Amino acid sequence: MPWLPLTAAIFALLWGSLWGSFLNVVVYRVPAGLSVVRPRSRCGSCGTPIAAWHNIPVVSWLWLRGRCASCKAAISPRYPVVEATVAVLSLALAMPWLPLLLDPAALLDPAGLPWRPALALAGEQAVVFTWLAIALIDADTFLSPDVLSLPLPLVAIALAAVTGDLRGVDLRMAVLGAVVAGLGLWLLMWLYARMTGREGLGLGDVKLLASIGALLGLAAVPVVLLAAALQGLAFALLYALLSRGKATEERGLTSLRQLAIPFGPFLVLGAVEWLLLHRLGAGLMAAQGLWLPS
Repeated sequence: MPWLPLTAAIFALLWGSLWGSFLNVVVYRVPAGLSVVRPRSRCGSCGTPIAAWHNIPVVSWLWLRGRCASCKAAISPRYPVVEATVAVLSLALAMPWLPLLLDPAALLDPAGLPWRPALALAGEQAVVFTWLAIALIDADTFLSPDVLSLPLPLVAIALAAVTGDLRGVDLRMAVLGAVVAGLGLWLLMWLYARMTGREGLGLGDVKLLASIGALLGLAAVPVVLLAAALQGLAFALLYALLSRGKATEERGLTSLRQLAIPFGPFLVLGAVEWLLLHRLGAGLMAAQGLWLPS
């Protein structure tokens, strides 16, 4: 069935784009305390419900040229960007699992359906997509909603308990990752507040890093933290350079040292980079006979 891998890849992209469309709803409604289910999506300017054929991920925005079909108000390009990003991320997360999911022997034998790889993929996508929603909300509001962040460490630990031997992060490493990452960052946050008299990190970052430690394991935590810190610092310096002093004026700051940026998006960026690049490197080593999964 040579067409099967291509079909699976296309399905992964479509699946991700649908989740990206839903994440746009989550990012808008959860901080406002609104239901993510009802009412149906509507234009933020005129309030007209959006027809199904005007709500196709990416395609509808391009077709409508970024404007509402009713009032012609501009629609933020962030919507299709999020949808396309999640689509690509969905495919990237699925790629390592496709050989197991598309194993002809398993597909021809109903009793041998690869439910554990499917569960591993679904669990990873659920956690990573929720990370992305948290990152976008944090970027907008400097908040990490408990309804999204609190369940994640438990979900990741449960995933490790069921599929840890496939994913390479067993139950012990998931629990250690969650506890050490969460408590370690909380201690760092507490010490910084005691020494400076102001808050540098929030509890949302603590809960987010705990879920990262639970999904990726203890070994990933220091690398993710370092990557997040370096990329956050690079972003802050670039922003200060490009703004040419406007950053302090617009925010009423006396110094760029007072400039605050949300840390959550960079934690998520570092975690996704670890997950994808670590697997890519392991896959290349395995292909050359240098590494074999445990």
